[in-house]
Amino acid sequence: MKHLVLSVLLLFSLNANEHRLLITGFTIHEQSVGDNGVEFNAINYGLGYEFTTFNEYNSLYFGTNFTLMQDSYFNPQYTLSISPNVRFKMSENSAISFGLAAFGMYKKETYLVGIDPDEAGYGFIFGAAPLSAIYYKDVNINFAYVPSFSYKDINVIGFVITYFGWTFSSN
Repeated sequence: MKHLVLSVLLLFSLNANEHRLLITGFTIHEQSVGDNGVEFNAINYGLGYEFTTFNEYNSLYFGTNFTLMQDSYFNPQYTLSISPNVRFKMSENSAISFGLAAFGMYKKETYLVGIDPDEAGYGFIFGAAPLSAIYYKDVNINFAYVPSFSYKDINVIGFVITYFGWTFSSN
């Protein structure tokens, strides 16, 4: 299954209209300390890759990205997201986009109620987040908002994550 998913992603990336290198930046949490009393990491270093089907402004296109970064507890986190977006031209060199990402993360299960961050194992968590991006020539800054939510034994503190992109190839 893993090889099938990777093959499909590679095929889509080869047919993409834009390719972008991502550098993760900082996160603003809705509260600075988790329920377990541990202060959140606000500087989430990491790298990623994004490809999109962007063709024209004011039209729906899809973006897919993969990032490896530090999570809010300084642990490695792997994220894959797919998002429908619409991009609007603001001037000759600038644009803004809005979208909604469906994502899956493989990370330490620090979001589980009653789990000590040092003793948490790794697992998958899935969700959705509204997105926006500001573009200037070949660089952009991206924002994704994950709202706070609790469900059964999961408790997520909301946050806005910011990352930066550089378009190195576009058709």
